[in-house]
Amino acid sequence: MSKHNIRSLGDAIKEFIHENKLEEKIYEVKIVEEWKKIMGHNVAIYTQSLSLKSGKLTVSLKSSVLRNELQMSKQKVITLINSYFGQGVVKEIIFK
Repeated sequence: MSKHNIRSLGDAIKEFIHENKLEEKIYEVKIVEEWKKIMGHNVAIYTQSLSLKSGKLTVSLKSSVLRNELQMSKQKVITLINSYFGQGVVKEIIFK
């Protein structure tokens, strides 16, 4: 094997993820895992499901009161999530 074909395992994994367009799915899993840390316990217990597609995060909630409250703070929630991950993962958010 020649020297120019040698690369780190981390670089190979990043290339694989990028080539197979898996970044968004990975972020979706991370958002689901970290939702309680990002939004807090009270929001997390009323959250039924989360999904991320094309930068649009869909959040299903059990409480209409909480849904309305979060609806008014959409941009703040987007900013909170994106700062948590250090990049623009979420561009739009829908509360159901």
